[in-house]
Amino acid sequence: MPAVAYSNEEILDIVKKSGTGEEAALRKFFDIFSQDIYNFPIRVFHLSEDDASDYYIYAFERLKTGKRFQSFVGKSSFKTWFFSVLRNLLIDWQRTKRELKIHSLGKVNKDGKEYNTIEDEPDTRAEQQTQAIDISEKFQVALQEVKIESRVVFKLSFIYYLHLTEEEVNYISEKANISTVDLQIEIMALRENLSDKEEDNLRNEDKITSLYLNILDLKEQKKTKATGDSIEAAHLRDRIDHSLKKKYEQRRKLIEKKQKGHFLVRTPYREISRILGISEGGVSVTLLRVVEKFQKNFRDFSEEN
Repeated sequence: MPAVAYSNEEILDIVKKSGTGEEAALRKFFDIFSQDIYNFPIRVFHLSEDDASDYYIYAFERLKTGKRFQSFVGKSSFKTWFFSVLRNLLIDWQRTKRELKIHSLGKVNKDGKEYNTIEDEPDTRAEQQTQAIDISEKFQVALQEVKIESRVVFKLSFIYYLHLTEEEVNYISEKANISTVDLQIEIMALRENLSDKEEDNLRNEDKITSLYLNILDLKEQKKTKATGDSIEAAHLRDRIDHSLKKKYEQRRKLIEKKQKGHFLVRTPYREISRILGISEGGVSVTLLRVVEKFQKNFRDFSEEN
């Protein structure tokens, strides 16, 4: 919540100026209402913090020009009108998420052969391992190019994996007004709390492997035990096909979550907000900008190689 309390008249003036795209008014608007935007899906729809942060970015991108505020005519309180806007944005965001999940199961390898089973998928692990080393080095270089106020937000978001430099520790210590010793103790406590989530992630990794082995076993059973034209064989094939379909879907969902970064241990935004004294929405937007910078660098890197 902002430190300054604004009157209804001041809020309406900020909204009116935001509708014209005035940058100072828009900055002030997000200072005042970023918490409301971030908390809306949590309090009203009981979504997770990860979903709330993703929704905040979606809403921010659609509100940052101020054009939507032009439709506010004052027939109701601004808060009532604004929550209606947030609700519509949430519905649009959820619809977009569902649409993104619709994709073809069929794939084509580099030789032009279509495949959709795990056995036919090309094994590129050696090539990926070499590329991963190059990307890791590129990542470290790119991270150092990010300005320190954004870099510390990124590092605190993934503090379970990353380490702070002396410069970054001093920066956070000064901003949070705590000693470097107390900050290091707090970072250690954060990592300890995040370790439970990492154990859950490892269990999910193991589950992907287990499902892979189960699929192979079921396919082998179908080849050896469900052959022939008998009724029993036909029923067994149906049961195996049903189990295969279910396990393929379970595995696909887990892999999809992994590819989206859900298996990464991420510090709750409220903790970063508390340490740095910025809003959860500010954390989300800063993290988005840093990730966009990395994506651009890695696209350039991929094109060069």
